[in-house]
Formats: sequence, structure tokens, C-alpha cells
Amino acid sequence: MIYKDFYSYLLERFSQPVDLFTGARKQPFTLYSEQGVLFIINAKNNIRRLGREGVDAFIARFEETGSVLPGDYQDVTFNASYLLAVMKYLSRNEEGSTTVVRFHHQENANSEKHYHLWLQTHPQGFVLNLLKSNQGKEGISVSNSTCLHAAGCHFVNNDRSYSQPLPYTGGDYFKICADNFQELENEALRITRLTKIKRCRCLKNTL
Repeated sequence: MIYKDFYSYLLERFSQPVDLFTGARKQPFTLYSEQGVLFIINAKNNIRRLGREGVDAFIARFEETGSVLPGDYQDVTFNASYLLAVMKYLSRNEEGSTTVVRFHHQENANSEKHYHLWLQTHPQGFVLNLLKSNQGKEGISVSNSTCLHAAGCHFVNNDRSYSQPLPYTGGDYFKICADNFQELENEALRITRLTKIKRCRCLKNTL
């Protein structure tokens, strides 16, 4: 990765919001750019501005030391845990690895908005729909409630009116998405510990 004018690179790379997690504490946050400035929405839904000077200082230290410990950047920025997560995200994508993204309202207050944005920007992607409770609800089994869909499937992507304001990520279910189907299926197997994940009929014309 070339870090010259890294701030401008991030402005372009995160022109659409991306949901990430910090390294050690696994705190969810969202990074996005707006009018030439980078912003972070943290786990408490507070917005934090990322200035160019702090990001440039972080990159200079990172190139010098290669450290992945936030404490090694305390004298140059208080946003090191976020920026290290961003570096990891960018490295994975440049190496050809697909990022699996979670949309869960209890983890990110803007999950519903970001979920619909992901669907719009990843029309060829895939969606895993699953209960927030591993025990299921009212006798619904995990195997029956967990299902893989294409991003365009009307079960997980439509404009119908719902009685609840956050029907996709704020109710009993949440979503996990990825561009790579196998990676998403592997994530589903890991989370649910099932031996097989149900597939929606919408995938018959996709896979």
C-alpha cells in the first residue's frame, strides 16, 4: 500500500460509510467522509472528526514502527484504535479478501441505514439473516430461522412498510453481508455451529 496523501485516499475510499470493529476491544464504529473531512461514529453513536494532521502523524509513526498497538500512538493521536482497524480492513481488501459486515442495531445505532446502503452498493452480494437470540423465539429453531439470501432477494431487500421502524436489524433478526458467498456461509457455520445453512430459493439463479 502507498501511503502518500493517505488522508485523501481515505476520503475517496470511504465516500460511503463502512462498519468496522476495533482490534482488541471489538468496539463497532463507522467511518465515512463528507465534504472533504473524515468522520467516525462510535459505539455510543457519537460523531468524531478525524483531522488530516492526526491521520498524517499516525501514518508517519506506522511507517516508522509498524506497530499495531494503539498505545504506541498516544502522543500523536487519540484515534489509533480506529485507524489501526482501518489499516487492517484496507490490507485485507487489497489482498483480495472479502470483508464480512454485520448490521445489528444493538452494535450500531445506524445499522438500518448502513444495511440498506450496503445493499445498494453491493447488488451482487449475499445476505445472512439470523435471529439475535441463539435460542430462537417461540420455538423457532436456529436451523429454520438462519437463511442465506442474494442481496436482491425481496425477503431481505424491499421497500414495504413495516410496523416497526427498524425491521431488518432492530427487531428479532439481524444481518451479516459479504460479496463472497463461501466466506459468508463459513461465517454462518461458525456463528450458529450448525452443520448446514439453509439457502433461500433466490440463490438458485445466482450460484
